[in-house]
Amino acid sequence: MIRFILFCLLIGLGGFWLAQQVLAHSGSSFIKWGGQVYELTTATLAVLVLLACIAFYILISLLRELWGLRQRFHRLRDNHLHTKANRSLNQGLIQLTEGHWDKAEQLLTEHAEHSETPLLNYLGAARAAHMRDAPERRDELLKKAIESDNSAQIAVGVSQAEMQLSAEQLEQAHATLLNLRALAPKNAYVLKLLAKVLYKQQNWETLLELLPELQKQNLLNSETMSNVQAATLVGLFGKYAEQKNIDKLQTLWKRLPPAIREQAEAMYVYAASLHQADADSLAEQFITQVHTKTWQAKLADLYGRLQHPSLSTAVQNAEKWLAQQPSNPVSLLLLARLHRQQKLWGVAKSYYETSLNQAPDPEAYLELAELLEIMGETANAEHCYRLGLRYCIRQQGERLVLAASQRPKKAAEGSYQPAPTF
Repeated sequence: MIRFILFCLLIGLGGFWLAQQVLAHSGSSFIKWGGQVYELTTATLAVLVLLACIAFYILISLLRELWGLRQRFHRLRDNHLHTKANRSLNQGLIQLTEGHWDKAEQLLTEHAEHSETPLLNYLGAARAAHMRDAPERRDELLKKAIESDNSAQIAVGVSQAEMQLSAEQLEQAHATLLNLRALAPKNAYVLKLLAKVLYKQQNWETLLELLPELQKQNLLNSETMSNVQAATLVGLFGKYAEQKNIDKLQTLWKRLPPAIREQAEAMYVYAASLHQADADSLAEQFITQVHTKTWQAKLADLYGRLQHPSLSTAVQNAEKWLAQQPSNPVSLLLLARLHRQQKLWGVAKSYYETSLNQAPDPEAYLELAELLEIMGETANAEHCYRLGLRYCIRQQGERLVLAASQRPKKAAEGSYQPAPTF
């Protein structure tokens, strides 16, 4: 402040000294303008020059103020438009969440060009158009979203694929996701969406190629993706099982990632497919090999349904598994089925009875009832039918107590064996 006062004082003193000099040495000055000659004193000329400078300064200042006023007006207008755009965005998102699609699209597109986040406006409006079943309008708004922010191609593409998938536009969704995979090959969500599309298309071969990548990115841990994996395995193995193409089944199993081959469900699908393809000997070898490491109930159940080349070897394996897990109902049922194949009716009957008292099973009730009919024990067979029917309806097990063994019919005499006790 002191410096400014000193500066003004110096300017004033300098101006006063200069005025004194001009007045003290005043002379004549001539200005020629066209054909006219004007005579002025030096003092008058100095005053006119000073006034001209002051007028020029004032004119420049006015012009600057007018220009600044215009800029301020534009800023005020832009701020007003931004405020309206933000208000429309907020209200549009609220309408979108509440399910008022028409109003939401109108609000979100009304001031989108003035919004600070036009990408959000267009994405929300596209979602509203999608919910109104207007795919052409949706795609147009998604195109505007990309134009508003070219760096958001992945985000816009993912939104488009989600909406195409929900609208069952599977071919379009597939194409969109393949394009996104080219842009972002490591994007886990894009990979997950692609797997869902392939699942809906039942494109098992292509989906199988994705399984290693899905496993690598830990995407198979969720329940939904586990279902996708299971459907892929069932679809592919089932296809070749129907064709009785055993070589394809074995090749397909070897193509699976090791982490998937170690899953119990995958093992069961493979073994069941071999059984369906009439390759029971291969299925038996596979189940036996698996059970040397870990016992699996579903595989043990399947083992009892196979046609074994050597029933005595199969029985030995089953008895070994039962010794490892005494009173296991699945192992007991397995031995019952194997002894039934051997036509050792009494032994099979005892295993069936013990298994059912451990864990009721509708199919086992039926098998035992049919066996009892073969053995001529009609009353016991009817009792099993009744228990099986009640269990199917009530889902409550009842203790199975059969009447004392009756003499089997003559046709079954040579095959009857006394039942073991447990």
